Amino acid sequence: MPSPQPDAQLPARRHPGPSLSSLLLDFAANFHTERVRVRDITESLGQRSFGFILLIFALPNSLPILGIPGVSTITGMPMLFVAVQMALGHQRVYLPRWIADSSLATADFQKLINKVAPWLRRIEKLMRPRIAILTLGSAERWLGAFCVLLAVLLVLPIPLGNLLPALGILFIALGLIESDGVCVLVGIAIGIAAWMFLSGLVWVAVQTALAMIDKMV
Repeated sequence: MPSPQPDAQLPARRHPGPSLSSLLLDFAANFHTERVRVRDITESLGQRSFGFILLIFALPNSLPILGIPGVSTITGMPMLFVAVQMALGHQRVYLPRWIADSSLATADFQKLINKVAPWLRRIEKLMRPRIAILTLGSAERWLGAFCVLLAVLLVLPIPLGNLLPALGILFIALGLIESDGVCVLVGIAIGIAAWMFLSGLVWVAVQTALAMIDKMV
């Protein structure tokens, strides 16, 4: 049997093999074109886990201090499509051409990975395979459905609305990659907090609008 290509496999767990942060650094270093398209990312990942693909798209929104313009627009829709396909049990990601051809400057993409790698290394020290029921079998499809709800929040143009949903997806993705159910639970908790926070913002906006209407009447 021929041996698999070096870029065709991604370890499901951190041990043995290189850490996730090292994999991300190597992954970003492989892009040498001026811009990185969404298509380039998904094709490079091939049949790797949906968790890894979600992680790549969640990272830019998890670090708002980077100040990369248009990131939520470029990454939000792919995350939504990927999460839907994950919930449906698909084995490979498909994206419409208008999403697949969206792009980000390669320098910005590499800057993002270089910024997040040290932070990710600290999290890796705490992660290990545990509570397998939350990361195996049908659990991945349920988590995909939950990520759909969070990705919807990312797509919506809500001020301050990107960070919490992105972090929720990020921790769920990390949990899937490392088979760490505790990390998945953290992501679910952050996701619920995101919906509660944004629901509160909507409630305040509605009450403010109603109060203004009462004053005008």
